[in-house]
Amino acid sequence: MNLNERSCVAEETGEFRLRIYHKSELARMYFPQSRQKTASQNLSRWIQGCPELWEGLRRMGYEKTRKYYLKPEVELIVKCLGEP
Repeated sequence: MNLNERSCVAEETGEFRLRIYHKSELARMYFPQSRQKTASQNLSRWIQGCPELWEGLRRMGYEKTRKYYLKPEVELIVKCLGEP
């Protein structure tokens, strides 16, 4: 099974995969009923409202202006907020 097939299987089964996510993509997973901008703002509020998560991301070198969450950042987000 190649990478694309595994990705499709994960999406079909609802299985969450740790990988690089565009910020809006991950936000929409946490807030599926929200518009893209609102979902992104809500996820950002959740992250900043959790001191352990916010400090952990900062220690990892998180850049607020970057458009993607790196895999270790996603792992920390999921650890603190739970799977979307």
